[in-house]
Amino acid sequence: MVQTLIKREFTEKISEFEEALQKVASDIASGVLFEKLPPSELLSKTDDYINRLKDLTISIKELMLILKPEKAYMIKSMYQNFTQTLTTFKEVLLQNTQDPLANSRLAFEQLRKALTDGSDLLLLLREVRDDPSPLIEAILALKKVSETKGPIVSIKASEDVQPLIKYVLSRIDKFRSSLMGLEKKVEEMKHTMRELEEESLSNFRAEEKEGGNVNDDG
Repeated sequence: MVQTLIKREFTEKISEFEEALQKVASDIASGVLFEKLPPSELLSKTDDYINRLKDLTISIKELMLILKPEKAYMIKSMYQNFTQTLTTFKEVLLQNTQDPLANSRLAFEQLRKALTDGSDLLLLLREVRDDPSPLIEAILALKKVSETKGPIVSIKASEDVQPLIKYVLSRIDKFRSSLMGLEKKVEEMKHTMRELEEESLSNFRAEEKEGGNVNDDG
């Protein structure tokens, strides 16, 4: 029953995510969104959908981690790539600059990247929906015990699955330790990505400034 409710909610979230993603793609294809729009206009035309996509992705990530915990690293990595691209898109548009259209072009590149990252994430969403972990009920029971800090209760399962559940229980501490290690690596990757993005934006501004100085001299 719990698994059914979670999968139902997950399926609904996937549909909403796909709809929002397709709306942005459609607006680009039809010319509603284009790189020569002033930053304020580009932001106003996309803000609702960008915020919606970010909110959906947060809840979707949590559901994926429940339904497919063995793919935690991939889930968190793809989630981070997608949300960071959306964040960078808005940050670029909100920057004060002497060449607003240059910022629009740079932000528009991030928007296109978000569509690519979002499409990749959508494929993973469908995979998790169609092939959740076979031990999802046991994992949900363990999660509930962990949250309530109560005693481990008896988990009903077929005899052929029980040994595997016992193995999971015996390895839970090691799993948590490994997960912490993975999360640390993800944080390191996030830090590196941010440094690279900041360096790229800094170089872009320097080139724009240098180009402006050359024109002034001319």
